[in-house]
Order: sequence, then structure tokens, then C-alpha cells
Amino acid sequence: MKRFAAFAGMLAMTMTIAVAQDSNVKLNDHLTVPQWVNPAVAGELTGRLILPSTDGSSETIADATIVLTDASGKTLRSKSNEEGDFTFTGVAPGVYALSARADGAFACCAMHVVSDDMASSEMYPKTAEIAAAGIDYSIIKSSIIRYLPPAGKDSLTSIANADLKGISSQVVGENLFRVAQSNGGMKGRIHMAGAEGRSLTDAGLLNIFLIHDGETVDRVVSNRDGSFEFAGVEPGEYSILAIGLSGLGMAGFELVDEATANAETALTNANGETFVGFGHNNACCCCCPQFSMQVAPLPMAIEACNEVVISESIVVEETIVDDGMIVEDGFGTAVDAFGNPVDAFGNPIGGGGFAGGGGSYGGGFGGGGGGGFGGGLGGIASLAGLGIIAASLDDDDNDNVFPPQPASPIVP
Repeated sequence: MKRFAAFAGMLAMTMTIAVAQDSNVKLNDHLTVPQWVNPAVAGELTGRLILPSTDGSSETIADATIVLTDASGKTLRSKSNEEGDFTFTGVAPGVYALSARADGAFACCAMHVVSDDMASSEMYPKTAEIAAAGIDYSIIKSSIIRYLPPAGKDSLTSIANADLKGISSQVVGENLFRVAQSNGGMKGRIHMAGAEGRSLTDAGLLNIFLIHDGETVDRVVSNRDGSFEFAGVEPGEYSILAIGLSGLGMAGFELVDEATANAETALTNANGETFVGFGHNNACCCCCPQFSMQVAPLPMAIEACNEVVISESIVVEETIVDDGMIVEDGFGTAVDAFGNPVDAFGNPIGGGGFAGGGGSYGGGFGGGGGGGFGGGLGGIASLAGLGIIAASLDDDDNDNVFPPQPASPIVP
């Protein structure tokens, strides 16, 4: 399927936070992906890797490689067993980047580990449950590389000042990976890793890809408050890939028909008050009103994914569309006649990004050179990607980046 969406159309999208249509219905909006854990055994993080399916069911993923990386770049690795269970030892409280890969499945997100000596930690689950996207890493690897931001500062993430009780309603819920449709589409919100006080930090201006059956269904840029919206999305199994300056995240979920979600989740208590319950694989199936995730911080996410980088090329069909520009089939990435990636205006895309070679987080995705995040993307940068959405410019006042307005669309 050939797709090349005009840049201007993507920036025009806005959204508001999903709210209940019925004033009697209370939607407790929390992370779709459980990402906060208080381990049952100090220093030991246990969890399960699953692939969400229809009707609230899921499949466990065996023989997956799971990687956990802390802020210093220290990396721990584990393997899931036949039941999808995995265990890490030597895990101190803090913020981590977690990635998981198996044949036909990939996940990446922030993981927060709290301890018993932190106030209100008893409110948090003892194990993690990670919902993977049903897509092979080899299909999306170059897209992740392509959309890494230019060299920059480390993401400053922490839970040291987090009010665990105050944020519990936002981050703790019974493990479910179902999202209710919203006006025939879906809404979502992306947050940065960590927490400060009673709030999560919004992750704005990220590239957000909606993927179904291994292909991009739609793509947008998140608003500055981290919100995004996709229109006209049928119920089914999907995954979200979010990538940008704030971090990297990918997870799978089920989008549930609005009528079904309302019928299944409406419960009435003894006082006659209707509310929405939560529970994964529960007969009274519950849904989040929007997709919500905390992305793994950079460069920790890159180190976590480094274990699964593969170097072979991806062969895709190419079609000349205008001025010697090529649109690659499948995910709509633009390259010039020589195979070099170009932005939405036909300008060459530089080889920035998080690279290997001498410096913190060395041996990353890039080719050679430079400490820290310097160096280029090497030959892999021209491989297939998920589509160009946002270009970025440095803001004079802070480290945020803002997409520029297009001079004209690439495709008439």
C-alpha cells in the first residue's frame, strides 16, 4: 500500500482529553500500559510479556529478549519463558528504559521501579505486564533510527520527588490493554518518563504512528500537551509507535467499539451510581478512554534497543512521484533518486542521532565518530521508514523542538 501524507495535514490535527458522554459514568483515565512496579522482592523485577488480542484476551510471548537500561547506561538482560514470564535481578528503584523483542513482536517503554520504603508504595503492583506490538523489529528498526532526534542532552527523568499516592490514579490500574473508540476514532496522550509531585510531564511534538497488520494506518504529530487523535479507526488490534525528543515508546492494544465498550463497562453500585471498572481478561471488560503511555527516555531507550539492532537491508518497492523523489512502498518514507532520505520539503536529512563510538552510550545505532550522541546514521539511515511527519527546529528559549510550517506539499 502506497502512502505519502501531506505534512501540513498532519499538523492540523488537535484533540481534547476524552471525557465521559454520560455524566453518570466515571472514566478513570490511567496508563494503558502498566509501567510502575513495587517488586515483591527487593531488587528483583518480574513481569510477563503479552500480545493483546480481541475480546480482551491475550497471548503470552515466549523466548523474547527483554532489556532494561538505567540512567548510567547499565544494561540488564532477560529471556521470557513459555508463559511469557521474565525476571531481572539487581534492579534498584528508579526510572528505566525497557525493550522486548521476539519473532513478530516488539515493545519499548519507560519502566518505574519503586520500593517499600517509599510512601504509598503499597498501592502499586508487584509485577509488570508488558503489551507488545504485533510487528517484527526488523520492519521498524530503521524507522526508529531515522526519527531519532539530533544530538542533545540526556532526558532528565526521576521519581525521587514523585507523590506516589497523588499520581496513583494516573499510573495504576488493573492490567488492561484495551482502548475505547472515541467518535469513530481514537484518542491518546503520551507522557515523558518519571514524575514530579502529583503530575506526569507531557511529551509533545512526537511522531505518532498507528500501525495495524504491520502497516501504518495513520500518522500525526502530538500536540504540546502530548495529546493526539486519529479519526476513522475501526475496532481491532493496533499498536502505537511514538518517537521524538522526549523519548521512544511502542506498545500494542485492542481498540474496542464504542457501543461494546459502553455496554461492557457500565456497572452500578448499591447507591445507583454508574461507574467504569477496570480489569484485564475480565468478563466485565474495561477500557481506557484513551491510549496513554510514558515513553522510554533518551538515550536510555537507544541502549535498551541496541541489543536487537539488525544490519541487513529492507527491500521495498519504490515509486517515482515528483522531481526525482521516491516514495517507498509500505510506510511512505521519502528518499531522493540516490536513495538518500529527504524531509517533507525534499531537503536532505542529516546523519545526526544517537551514534556509537567513544562516549556515553557508545556503540549505539549510528555510524562511527563522536562521543555522546554524535556521529551519523551510517548506511542504515536510507532504509525503509514509517513516513516523514515532523521536521524540528531549536527553540530560542528551551530544548523543545517545533515543526516548521511547510512551504508546499510534496505530492500534488
